[in-house]
Amino acid sequence: MKLAVLGGVTALLGLALGIPGLIAIGAYWVVLGPLMRLHGQRLKDLQAAAPTAGSTRTGTAEPAPALDGRTFAIGTLLWMLLGIPSLAVGVLDLGIGAEDESWRWLPIVVGGLALGVGGISAILYLTGSAVLAVAGASTTPQAPATIRIRAVRETGTFINERPRLDFDLLVEPDPATGLTTYEVTKKATVPFTAIGSLRVGDGFKALVAGPEDPTSMEIRWDEPVPAAASDVSSRLEELDRLHREDRITLEEYELQRSRILGSL
Repeated sequence: MKLAVLGGVTALLGLALGIPGLIAIGAYWVVLGPLMRLHGQRLKDLQAAAPTAGSTRTGTAEPAPALDGRTFAIGTLLWMLLGIPSLAVGVLDLGIGAEDESWRWLPIVVGGLALGVGGISAILYLTGSAVLAVAGASTTPQAPATIRIRAVRETGTFINERPRLDFDLLVEPDPATGLTTYEVTKKATVPFTAIGSLRVGDGFKALVAGPEDPTSMEIRWDEPVPAAASDVSSRLEELDRLHREDRITLEEYELQRSRILGSL
């Protein structure tokens, strides 16, 4: 509504000084002000609804564009509707006589700022969209898989009050995907509902990108896959291997061993 206030002041100034150009452009700003405000509120709503770091689904920070193409087009159009007529009044002396040329700066400044903001916003949006499109095309997790926990370590970090943990994972893509099984170390933010399913050998359903981008995955924390009791021996052997290779500390080894034995 700041634009509408500026328009009202400008129109009153034009009336007081007898400058038709200021009266007209001021009235125009008054009309355009509520539209600009509505668009600004739309942007705030989109930003509030955008995914935040520590998504309970992925456990990772995944920036997402808060601006869709339609909203971007409307915003660009509004900035142009503000900037072009304002510049035209100031640059072309529309409704501003020679004796009042000192007031040309007002519509010129407003018009120049409007076109500048609109142009910079358009460049940033189009550049960001292109980067996200390229990145998303190559890393979007699409292959269904089961991930198995080889080891889990605390990081001491919390996001939205949820613990962020460091996992050694065995990723087993579904046979139909044609992807091979692979290992990956990944940090993830875990929802409280999944804490009870974080035993070594247990796992979760997930969508993965594959060995070429091993950390790109969407973990379905609400779809745990418990380990079978017959897997205890292999889990203990794997734990011993991780300890021999110094990938986990003695304290972590003893903790994970007790968890495996506790699952019997």
